[in-house]
Amino acid sequence: MESGDAMSEEDEARLERVPPGPGRGAYLPLLLLADESGPLRGYVQEGELYALLGEDGGPLGVTLVLPYGDEPATVELKAVAVDQSEHNRGLGRQMLAGVLADLRSRGVRRAIVGTSNAGIGQIAFYQKAGFRLWRIERDYFTPEKGYDPEERENGLPHRDMVWFDRELT
Repeated sequence: MESGDAMSEEDEARLERVPPGPGRGAYLPLLLLADESGPLRGYVQEGELYALLGEDGGPLGVTLVLPYGDEPATVELKAVAVDQSEHNRGLGRQMLAGVLADLRSRGVRRAIVGTSNAGIGQIAFYQKAGFRLWRIERDYFTPEKGYDPEERENGLPHRDMVWFDRELT
């Protein structure tokens, strides 16, 4: 799939890679659903941005993928989000499957993703998608990294980053 080309997943939605540039700004509201912190704005123009688009061309979901450190053929899914009005329709599963298939076809062998210990739904989502628990980074969500210490999800404070990985071979 070439940058900017569409890849059909189903009649109702298609996955497209969005090249770096001003066009990525339109996807920032969705990206911020995945990570409301300030640091996201600093890397939104890096890596690959995948957008799941509806029949009308409007964005339904996004995934931002960045290289992971010095590990060859390994990427991090830095932000994965589906518009809140579109939840529970299988779009996240569809988008993630399309992203992983495209990455695999381009030689990526491993994908990692991190989410907050408080993101119970996200933790279940990644496990259902074949990701396995890799490690836990304690005390990740600090004010120094731009996170609000009072922020809660599911009644739990965001404290630790829960990391998952999945082999794509």
